[in-house]
Amino acid sequence: MYKIILTTVLISISSLAFTQKKVQTLQPARLGIFKNGTCFVKREGMVSVAEKNFYIKAPDKVLMGTYWVMTGKESSIHSIVIKTDTFKVTHAAKSLSDFLETSIGQNITLYGNAVNTDLRKLSGKLLAYDKETMMLKMAVTTGKTIITDARDFDWFETGANPNQTILVDSIIPVAKVKLNKPVDNILASTISLERGTQWFPSYLFTIINDKEAKLELKATIANGETEYRNMPVDIIIGSPEMFYGNTLDPACIDYLTESLSDSRYDNNGLASNAVQYNLSTAAYFSTGADAGNSYTWEDKEEQQKDGQKLEDLYYYQLGVLDLEKNSRTIVPVMSINIAYTEIYTVDIPLIAPSADDDEHSIQAYHSYLITNNSNAPLTTGAALVLNQTGQPLSQAQLTYTPVKGSSEMQLSKAIDVQVKNEEEETSREKSTIKKTSSLYYEKVTTTGTVTITNYKDKKVKIRITKLIGGTFSTASNNGKARKNRTANEVYWEVEVEAGAKLNVSYEYYLLK
Repeated sequence: MYKIILTTVLISISSLAFTQKKVQTLQPARLGIFKNGTCFVKREGMVSVAEKNFYIKAPDKVLMGTYWVMTGKESSIHSIVIKTDTFKVTHAAKSLSDFLETSIGQNITLYGNAVNTDLRKLSGKLLAYDKETMMLKMAVTTGKTIITDARDFDWFETGANPNQTILVDSIIPVAKVKLNKPVDNILASTISLERGTQWFPSYLFTIINDKEAKLELKATIANGETEYRNMPVDIIIGSPEMFYGNTLDPACIDYLTESLSDSRYDNNGLASNAVQYNLSTAAYFSTGADAGNSYTWEDKEEQQKDGQKLEDLYYYQLGVLDLEKNSRTIVPVMSINIAYTEIYTVDIPLIAPSADDDEHSIQAYHSYLITNNSNAPLTTGAALVLNQTGQPLSQAQLTYTPVKGSSEMQLSKAIDVQVKNEEEETSREKSTIKKTSSLYYEKVTTTGTVTITNYKDKKVKIRITKLIGGTFSTASNNGKARKNRTANEVYWEVEVEAGAKLNVSYEYYLLK
């Protein structure tokens, strides 16, 4: 016997169906996730066609110009109409009333708590049931037909497994796809850029020795309202163009609502606003290539995920994952040994603090110069830096570093490396350049000195950049001049022995 109790029954919602007119599900086939809260999704599946038409779910939160529907070679697409329509939708049976409706035509036994014991049990074939009035009609074993109120009963039994789903009318947004040729079924697919899934990079930088470190990358995938099961997932590194990252495609039902409200999607400043669709990306997602088995932390043989470079983007193939609704999934991506060197840096402003101004003194910083000797670019992300014994040194930022390129990762203020800067006017003379017909400019020459004191117990390499308020003349210690966007500057790379002091000098002039 199968007993139904009057409690809530949680059952998965099945696919939508209604005779010849049904909404058919295209299953996600591949997912590519960007750092800015958008993802590239391919969905596909075989669909049945009636009178050249089939129905699929309407696009939701799809970005401008990125929603494309494709079909197999049996027939091309004539048109697509997207609107809200009424369909019979399959829901889980949750109440006694729902289960009674699904049991019409079956033999059941109803049980209640009526005062009259003869009315506490009613057995027979359920002929009809009205959900609004809750009146039911049963043919009992005596041959009579009984009409009664279902509210007089609390539970029922049936000799077979009851139908656990119920069809109800529902108004839902759908895409009606019309084909050019009549076919019975066809392979259909969609590709689109959608909102709601994002990945965040994190690095663990563990020092091995003074030249080499172990660099590990993990991806934290933040997933929103859409669930992805058994899904080949890729994370994407790069800075593609995103012209319409804040604009929904007009195919979306709520396009006008969001456009009129000037809705904007927060991308947390992690990347540019949207993605420029290109043929190489589309080809990548249409291959259906196997992304491999899911990764486990204990799998020591797989030290780095497979990757593929497409134009200016790089795809890490994470394998097959389950991304649950409103979840955070952490996946190890790579573990490599990487070369680095220590360097100290200091940037001296145009007007340097005085030697007695401790509060606004010139600050030197301790950094690592990272060389990317892997086969994939390093994306910008947080980096936890550990020494050889596993103690934390810094929570730093590793910036984008191309293959074979270098970048600096700043660790901390270098309190054992002190820098001072002094300038003085050393000459003033009449120049040969006229200010007016009778007046000449004065050429004012300024000489400056940068003093570096190394209180550490080891030799340090330090890069000094000093802004100057005029035209560069000369510099000691192989100093060089260059022009940045706003001013001229002098820079040096020098080494200072442990416990030693080093002076570098420069000279520039200004016409007044």
